[in-house]
Amino acid sequence: MWVSEKVCADTQAYFDMAFEAIEVARESIVLEMYIFRRDNLGNRMLAALREAAARGVVVRVLVDSVGSPGFSRDFILELGQQKISAKVFHPTPRVLDVFTFPSVQRLRQVFANINKRNHRKLIVVDKAVAFVGSCNLADMHSHWRETAVRVRGSEVRELYQSFELIWARAGYNGALRARQLQQRIRARRALKVRRDRVIGRAVRTNVTRPLRVRHNTELVSAIEQARRRVWITTAYFVPSPVVVAALVKATRNGCDVKLLLPGKSDINVVSYVSRMFYRGLMRAGVQIFEYQPAVLHAKTLLIDDWASVGTTNLNHRSFYHDLEVDVVLFQKESLGALVNQFERDLSQSVQVTADNLYHRSMFEKIGGWLFYPFRRFI
Repeated sequence: MWVSEKVCADTQAYFDMAFEAIEVARESIVLEMYIFRRDNLGNRMLAALREAAARGVVVRVLVDSVGSPGFSRDFILELGQQKISAKVFHPTPRVLDVFTFPSVQRLRQVFANINKRNHRKLIVVDKAVAFVGSCNLADMHSHWRETAVRVRGSEVRELYQSFELIWARAGYNGALRARQLQQRIRARRALKVRRDRVIGRAVRTNVTRPLRVRHNTELVSAIEQARRRVWITTAYFVPSPVVVAALVKATRNGCDVKLLLPGKSDINVVSYVSRMFYRGLMRAGVQIFEYQPAVLHAKTLLIDDWASVGTTNLNHRSFYHDLEVDVVLFQKESLGALVNQFERDLSQSVQVTADNLYHRSMFEKIGGWLFYPFRRFI
């Protein structure tokens, strides 16, 4: 269990906590971010990391190539000169590289790399304090509805080891391949040794296939066995059949099942496909609400008195393709904070009914029909 937990639904306040920890870091900082923009917030983070590196702290930054296109080769070399090690996860291939001596195996590998993204948002300082949640490093996201958490305790080392494993995967080249493979093996062993004791309780990550299967199975089982409530906040809702079945089973067991989804989304196509699931779930008794004031990007689960915060959405990408990380919260204050936030969000949301589903625009309905067949990639 965590020594301390601090839930935060304000992006600015959350990153202020992270900056405070970075400013007093003594040994190491690892930062893993899906979107890292070089805007006001991003530049503030870069300045803080440069200052830490200048005073001898080991600083590593891992970003996703699709989410953070500003991390070019030249910029990474520039960071290296400032004593900041940086890598890009699954760099987007150039067209010339893809179609030079093409083969089925080569094209399949290119598609697999493009399809599998690092969607994690994680900061670990001195292996002692970690920051996890839905917040990306981008000014635009500062006005979105997010949820994140600061945690302290021995379990932070599990988050650090999960970073190590992904770091070792990223940026392979011939000269460093042997060293990177050794790093990957050591990180995998470190996770495996303590997986049964810790991962199932406090840290939920999918950096290995066994952990991905375990995470997904445990989540579905928790929903099915819920007795009082299943309150889900998610930015992208494109559930698999097993998740739909679990939600329906929970309602039939008399559980209060509520889904808080975006009324405004940064990816409209996802919302169009999400609404294809509404009618069947509502008939089964699931209550669906769409948040109105801003883009809803938070990812939280409240299942009876079990709660988690992190980066995982209820969609195929999070379950089967992307790398994600969540933490389970144990303290009553954290549970209370998430319950209160969920209720506040509901007060600013509109409950979906059969009538307003019927009156959706024809454009939205056609969009749902067109993109529904591709739901496994959304």
